[in-house]
Amino acid sequence: MKKFLNWLKSPKSDFALFIIVLILANLAAHNAFLRFDLTQPKSYSLSKASRQLVKTLEEPLSIRVFFDDNLPSPYSAVAQYVKDILVEYKGAANKNLTVTYMDMSKEQNDQMASDYGLHQIQIQEVKNNEVGFKQGYMGLVVSYGDRIEVLDAITSSDGFEYKLTSTISKMISTANTLAGLNENEKITLTLYMSNTLNNLGIDGTEFIKDYTEKAFKTVNKQNFDRLSYNVISPEESQIPELVEKYGIQSIQYNTRKGNTQKNTAVLGLVLEMNDNFRVLPLSIQRSLFGYGVAGLDELETSIADSLQSLVSKVTQIGYITGHNELDLANEKYSKNFDKLVSSAYELVELDLSEKDIPANMKTIIINGPQYDYTEEELYKIDQFILKGGNVMFFIDSMNQDGTANYYGSQPYVPNELNIDRLLNKYGLKRDYNYVMDEQCYSQNNTQYGKLNMYWVPVLQKKQLAKKHPITANLGYVIMLQNGSIDSSEAQQNKDVKVTVLARSSEKAWAETENIMLNPVMLQPPQDKSRMSSKDLAVLVEGKFQSAFDEPPVPTEDDEDDDEETEKKPKPVATADDDIMTANHISSSIQPGKIFLIGTSFVTTYQILDESGSSPIAMFLMNVVDYMNGNEELCTMRTKGLTVNTLEIKSANFAKSVQYFNEFGIAVLVAVAGFITWRLRVKRRKQIRLRYNPDDSREIDTIKKQTTEKTSKTENSENDKEEK
Repeated sequence: MKKFLNWLKSPKSDFALFIIVLILANLAAHNAFLRFDLTQPKSYSLSKASRQLVKTLEEPLSIRVFFDDNLPSPYSAVAQYVKDILVEYKGAANKNLTVTYMDMSKEQNDQMASDYGLHQIQIQEVKNNEVGFKQGYMGLVVSYGDRIEVLDAITSSDGFEYKLTSTISKMISTANTLAGLNENEKITLTLYMSNTLNNLGIDGTEFIKDYTEKAFKTVNKQNFDRLSYNVISPEESQIPELVEKYGIQSIQYNTRKGNTQKNTAVLGLVLEMNDNFRVLPLSIQRSLFGYGVAGLDELETSIADSLQSLVSKVTQIGYITGHNELDLANEKYSKNFDKLVSSAYELVELDLSEKDIPANMKTIIINGPQYDYTEEELYKIDQFILKGGNVMFFIDSMNQDGTANYYGSQPYVPNELNIDRLLNKYGLKRDYNYVMDEQCYSQNNTQYGKLNMYWVPVLQKKQLAKKHPITANLGYVIMLQNGSIDSSEAQQNKDVKVTVLARSSEKAWAETENIMLNPVMLQPPQDKSRMSSKDLAVLVEGKFQSAFDEPPVPTEDDEDDDEETEKKPKPVATADDDIMTANHISSSIQPGKIFLIGTSFVTTYQILDESGSSPIAMFLMNVVDYMNGNEELCTMRTKGLTVNTLEIKSANFAKSVQYFNEFGIAVLVAVAGFITWRLRVKRRKQIRLRYNPDDSREIDTIKKQTTEKTSKTENSENDKEEK
């Protein structure tokens, strides 16, 4: 023991002790590591909402990672990103979260991925100067209780945290709701299918019941056996009532050729809970090969998604109708917008002439109205805002009047609406124009060359609000047919906060008359003084003053309608009355939010994709989230690394940046390395001369240099003498 202690005290043990300390330090760092996220959008850090979600897990949550090894670029970067983010989830979570990385080289794991419903994606790979393709898995399987959700084909890091956190949140909400149901309370899945469908020769009708029952059993097992299943073949007389109630598909057919009398059948799959229901996408469709059943292959997914939507406590958003607003069901209008918003919220159509805005509703959307509102409707919107409600206005500044001009196109006229009365009172003014911008979307045409779509401005990062959660992480946004907005009056109001979310570039101008959206006939103005930056989207938050001095008096038509339905005695005030009631609110009792953009075209299929991955889709969803108090979701959705793009000033500048990245950095590194090497050599020499001038190496070097110098001098003198 004494020898060991002496050994520890001696210099001989230094190396061994250093190795031991290094091992212990690594073990400690493995459990208490420190990371720094230097990216501007904090792409490698979890948001507060994600941390809180996994920190408060009450039941075990399992995440299985199915990613193939040795993925080629850029998929390898995506795999590393997913791994890094899952490390953050694990570090923030409690003991109920487990993350397992599956070894895809094992055959059983490959089969497990297939059983979960993951699909292999085709990946292009360049190897040995040859281009080839390989199949690989890139997905996650999330399990919570008996519920299983799949995140498949994760080929991009954009929005990954948002997708995973949203999935976990919905699973927890659904599981808690199902667990809270009474034992006798069931959610019913009903297949309405006429028996006559099997005799019509429609491809796939013989498999409908088997596929539906199989999908039901799988979903029911994953959801605590809370579902019940029924198959109903209704009588023909009952079909109109079912179609009107649920909106399921009715099929008319002839029993014999030449028979003019039509018979009716029905097909529909309905998931119902109390008074709420969801209609699943199961229908008969026509193709090139005749009629067939559509929706059988995705039945299990459809039932699971509909169940989640049915039982989850989804925030409702009112969608105002009755004034020729954009139709949510029409693919050419706002169907994509409906799908986008409905992924996290529930859009409820509201006709203000018949209904009031529900008290539990925080936000309403007014999208593309073309007709005036009644005074009563305007008053409902006004009072809703003053009670702390939030309104999203998508109002076109110009409309086509429907008459063709000399060139065959329809001219644009100002879209004047009485809803401006509310906006003007709140300090906002719509300008009746179209903002054109030289910084716009362009196309190459075989006949005309490059065509600039000046009415489709491309807003770069500096045209977006840098510090606001809605636009902070967006690199660019494409707009369409915007009118400018004047918020100067609102900016003078101390009770509200005004944020210009989006504005055009400095090379923008406004067209107010004789507008023709034709890139061949539309050119920038010669007078450059007309060009300036225009505000395109504005957010106003705070307390407002009412646009009404008192509640509007019902019109005569309203009074007649009331008399026809029910005659109610009106309250009469007498001199002895000591109580007077008034429901009118003249100023805000709670802060509200108003979002105004001078176009409704941003919600249409023309620039809004169904998947919601485009910048304008992220912009709109961020607005919806912010208006509903979900600010954390805004930053979470736009954390991806590819959302931000460089602003290219010119083609030559872009080429210069490209060459610098390819060759310039390497040259700078080589030069820096050479300079560092020479400085180190010089420093070592100075140290030797100062602290060890008698060093034989230095003395020999000096002697050698002196001898060489003397020899050169003598040779030079001899040459001179010879000359």
